[in-house]
Amino acid sequence: LEAELRRHAAAPGPRHAARTPIPRSRRRAVAAATTLSAVPSTGRSAGERIVSSTVTGLRRSVRSLGRTPVVTLAALICLALGMGATTAIFSAVNTALLRPLPFTDPASLVTVYRTTPHFNTGPFSAANFLDLRANTKSLEQLAAVASNAGLIESEGGSARVPLYQVSGNLFPMLGVSALRGRLLTRADEGADRPDVVVLSEELWRDRYGAEAATVGTALTINGKPHEVIGIMPRGFRVPHGGESVAASLWVPLRFTPEQAAQRRSNYLRLLGRVQPSQTVEGADRELRAVMDQIVASFPDLRGESIRTVPLAGESVRAVKRPLLLLLGAVGFVLLIAAANVASLLLARGAERGREVAIRSALGASRGAILGQVLRESLVLAGAGSALGLLLGWASVRAIGTVAARILPQLAGLSIDLRVLLFAGLVTGLVAVLCGILPAWRASKTDPQEALRSGGARIGAGAAHHRFLRGLIVTEVALALVLLLGAGLVLRGFMRLISRDPGFDPKPLLTLVTNVSSRRYENADSYRQFLTPALEAIKRVPGVAEAGSITLLPYHNWGNNSNVRYEGRAEVDQTRMPLVEYRRVTPSFFPTLGMTLLKGRLLTDADRISGAPQVVVVNRALMVRDFSGQDPIGKRFYTSDTTFATIVGMVADIRNAGPFNDPQPEMYWPYEPGYAGFPIVVRVTGADPAAVVKQVTDAIHAVDPTAAVSLARPMEAIIAQSVGQPRFYMTLLGAFAGVALLLSLAGLYGLTSYAVATRTREIGIRTALGATPAQSVALVIRDGAFLVGGGLLVGGLLGLAITRLLGGLLFGVSPLDLPAWAIVSTALGLVGMLATFVPARRASRIDPLIAIRSD
Repeated sequence: LEAELRRHAAAPGPRHAARTPIPRSRRRAVAAATTLSAVPSTGRSAGERIVSSTVTGLRRSVRSLGRTPVVTLAALICLALGMGATTAIFSAVNTALLRPLPFTDPASLVTVYRTTPHFNTGPFSAANFLDLRANTKSLEQLAAVASNAGLIESEGGSARVPLYQVSGNLFPMLGVSALRGRLLTRADEGADRPDVVVLSEELWRDRYGAEAATVGTALTINGKPHEVIGIMPRGFRVPHGGESVAASLWVPLRFTPEQAAQRRSNYLRLLGRVQPSQTVEGADRELRAVMDQIVASFPDLRGESIRTVPLAGESVRAVKRPLLLLLGAVGFVLLIAAANVASLLLARGAERGREVAIRSALGASRGAILGQVLRESLVLAGAGSALGLLLGWASVRAIGTVAARILPQLAGLSIDLRVLLFAGLVTGLVAVLCGILPAWRASKTDPQEALRSGGARIGAGAAHHRFLRGLIVTEVALALVLLLGAGLVLRGFMRLISRDPGFDPKPLLTLVTNVSSRRYENADSYRQFLTPALEAIKRVPGVAEAGSITLLPYHNWGNNSNVRYEGRAEVDQTRMPLVEYRRVTPSFFPTLGMTLLKGRLLTDADRISGAPQVVVVNRALMVRDFSGQDPIGKRFYTSDTTFATIVGMVADIRNAGPFNDPQPEMYWPYEPGYAGFPIVVRVTGADPAAVVKQVTDAIHAVDPTAAVSLARPMEAIIAQSVGQPRFYMTLLGAFAGVALLLSLAGLYGLTSYAVATRTREIGIRTALGATPAQSVALVIRDGAFLVGGGLLVGGLLGLAITRLLGGLLFGVSPLDLPAWAIVSTALGLVGMLATFVPARRASRIDPLIAIRSD
């Protein structure tokens, strides 16, 4: 039949003249005979015939793809990269944004914030919390959480772990059940109730070997015995704002009479559950009204109010935009991969003209040919997606642990049923995107033209070339957008980490020491530990200085207070200037290497009981509160009749981390009364971590029961403070790199294919006298036109999309000219490099072989 068809196609006559068609009856007869010989005539149901036909078609698709292993492998790699990246990021989106919180009816849970003229996410005092809980009717429950540190004491030594005090109604409100034993209840809040504790599953497993007998035993925490009454579920966390509250120890929140009356000591985070008949907006209005009544009774609180927001939305607010941007980025990667696969299938289809012509001549309808090519695309997309899922699973495993430490919202990152369904949907979409045009082109193949030309490069006409050129422009444009995003984020990150912390972090070691309150019976006796401990550390070889501060630098949380300066007009207390404050030992300033600008530093004499109250301020406070005037000698109220005096001014340091400018700060003399001591050590060597053991031994020489934890170089703390932007930058940069590689491969492949389809043209040009340089210039000129078009389209697209990166740029404009220039130039050079090899190959074409190729 093929011979007959070829003779018919080769009949003399003008190239485009009408020919007598092959008799349809002949084609149908052959098709029927072929069908009858292939399918047994046994009686089978319609379903069985459909299944058999589908399986046969899939087998034929696999065999067909196997005949072009290079094309198939290239397409699989492209799809695996695109699908792997997409699956990994969708897993993160699913975990953080789509997966419901693991609590009963999470939609009715709310976060309650205190607002002032200075901020809108503040904590509450004990007195205000108790009044709000007693007077709200729109909330079923209002619970409080307070963070602290717990010192676990045992014969084997002490250990410092995170501890949270929670109101007894928190766990019933959330609908959480104990893994073993029971959890805290309202009855445990009573001051006359025994001290009890609930352990996290992680602490129970690591410290106690997950033994069931742990429940009911006694545990000494912060000098007091506590009965272990239960074990928390594994991975239990309470979202609050952009944080995730997790602890090793959970104890009842109890207030002394003094705490229950205190209105200005704010340290409680509030969570609530809205009544079924109420809305979040209604609860917000009612809580504002209750707070207004409290403020009316206590004028010192004027300016304070309340903001109530859904817990689920608030818990992911900080990560929602970055994760959606990353999902959009991997969508671009997947589109580039799909474009590559589509171009490979088009090129493959153009070389299959003879096969398609024979199938058509045998009676195959356009729908049958269309279906076969689409099945091949589906098989290819399915195999690529399976590889992509494996790659995505490996990526999730690789980034899961790191991401959970940086972004608590990603705790429990995994591939679940929703991710698998998403992968299946994307697989089908990619199969259609990759296969619809090749299938349509194959179905339009003219069998006579295909057989007469030997089947070579059928469909490589003007429309075919326009589409391939459009693919090149699209790939370059998408790659440019991704590279622009990564370049801008990188510029912002580099600016962030290059911000001067105000001190040299390289020679600094930080650690936290906790001591037992049983060894130090009163507050003043803490001097018995801290002063000799610092002196012992200074005697360690390689240590130059050591000092203590109540909160280490680069922690974006601390203590603050409103101040009223002497001689200033009295205003509402909450509208007075807000100042961050730390308490430090005199040796802290030289340890950190802080520069004294005016006045003097603190001394040991300032810590003596009865000494005048003095503070050292930073330059930021002088600029804001004294308009650049000398602040030395200025006083501010500490009560209605007593004052503290500013005796010195030091240079700014970034106590609040790199994201914010230095805040106005005051440094007070270190007062006894703290059981936990953050310590900073300046070393003379190159590696601060090298003296950790000696410093720990020096502390234990003063108090063998002291717990030393969190020993880290200051550089590690600074690096941790920029963990989130580094995480986003790394992922976006990786996706941009994959996009660049895919675009480079796609551009090279499409240019090579375009050169191959122009073999005869180039041969004729060479035969007519064109030099190799002119042939190279011809191909490079076309490539430059396409790359330039892609850069233009990508630039216009980038103008719109890069504006969405706002929160990730850290002071860099979306129109940052250096980033745009570098990325555009680099991508243009890479694109031209991808056209050079095909161009060079074109210059070596033998004109005689080229002319005979068609």
